[in-house]
Amino acid sequence: MAAVRHRQLEANGISMHVAEAGPVDASAPAVLFVHGFPELWYSWRHQMGYLAARGYRCVAPDLRGYGGTTAPPEPISYTVFHIVGDLVALLDALHLPQVFVVGHDWGAIVSWNLCLLRPDRVRALVNLSVAFMPRRPGVKPLEYFRAAYGDDYYVCRFQEPGHEAEFTAFDLKSFFKLALTLRATGSSVMDLRKMQTYSKQIELPSWLSEEDISYLASVYSKTGFAGGVNYYRCLDLNWELMAPWTRAKVQVPTKFIVGDGDLAYHHPGVKSYIHKGGFKRDVPLLEEVVVIKGAGHFIQQERAQEISEHIHDYIKKFEAGVPQPLRVSKM
Repeated sequence: MAAVRHRQLEANGISMHVAEAGPVDASAPAVLFVHGFPELWYSWRHQMGYLAARGYRCVAPDLRGYGGTTAPPEPISYTVFHIVGDLVALLDALHLPQVFVVGHDWGAIVSWNLCLLRPDRVRALVNLSVAFMPRRPGVKPLEYFRAAYGDDYYVCRFQEPGHEAEFTAFDLKSFFKLALTLRATGSSVMDLRKMQTYSKQIELPSWLSEEDISYLASVYSKTGFAGGVNYYRCLDLNWELMAPWTRAKVQVPTKFIVGDGDLAYHHPGVKSYIHKGGFKRDVPLLEEVVVIKGAGHFIQQERAQEISEHIHDYIKKFEAGVPQPLRVSKM
C-alpha cells in the first residue's frame, strides 16, 4: 500500500472522513473511489496504492453513515440525492472540478447516479459488480426483490425498523469473515440468522488477512450498521424521487467489471440486460464489459491486482484522449 493520508472535511452539512494517497498537486489526475456495504474506504487500499504509484491522486471517503463520516439518524437522510450531494461537495472542498470515478456495490449505484445528475464532474467511470439499473416506472425496487427472492431476502428484511440491532449479536470478526468470503445465493445472502448459526471453521483466503478483518471489526464496533442499512431503506424513496430521470441515459465514458460468481450478476434479468443491448442502450458511452471467471462480489479485494490493472488501463487512455470501441471480454 502507498502511504495513506487521513483527514476530516466538511461537505454538504456533514463531516466526512477521507483517505487519500498519491500526489496532491492540481496537475495530477484524480480518482474518486466509492465503497459499498458493509465496507469502508479501506476496500480500495490496493487500488489506491497501485494508482498512487502511477501518479494519480486517490480520494476514498467513508460515505455518509459509515466509519468516520457523520451518520444522520433518520433513514430519509440517505437518498441518492444526499449521497451524490456529499460527493459533489467533497470534490468542491478538494478543489477537484472533474475526476475519474470508481464504484463498487452501493458505491456503484451512487456512482451511476452521480453520472446521471452531475456528468460534468466525471471524466470517466469504472463500476464494479452492480450494473446500471434504469428506473422502471411500473415496478418499485422492493417489489422486484420480493418477487425474485421473497420477504426473507436481506434487502427486504433491512426495511424492518431496528433490524440493524441484529448485527450486535455477532462477534464482528466472525461476521466480516462470513460476509466477505461466503458465496451465498438467493434469499440466503446476508441472512443474519443463518450466519449466526454457522459453525464451521472459517479459513481466510489469501486475499484477506486477519489485519483486514480486525480493521473492519474495530470501526464497526464503534459505528454500528444503521448508516449502511439506511441506504436500503431509501430504495423505494429513491425510485419516487428519480421519476424525472426515467429513461435518462448515463452520458459518461464507462467500463464495467463483474465476477461471474457475483450474485448481483445473477439477479433475474441482469445478464440479459448486460449482454443483449439494454446496458449499452442506457449507457451509450459504455466502452467495455469485463466478466471475470471465478470471481465473487468483493472483486476489488479478491482480484486486487487484476482490478487495479483494469482501472488503470481504462483511465490512462483519457490522458491521451484516444476513443475505444465497445469490447466484451470474459476472463
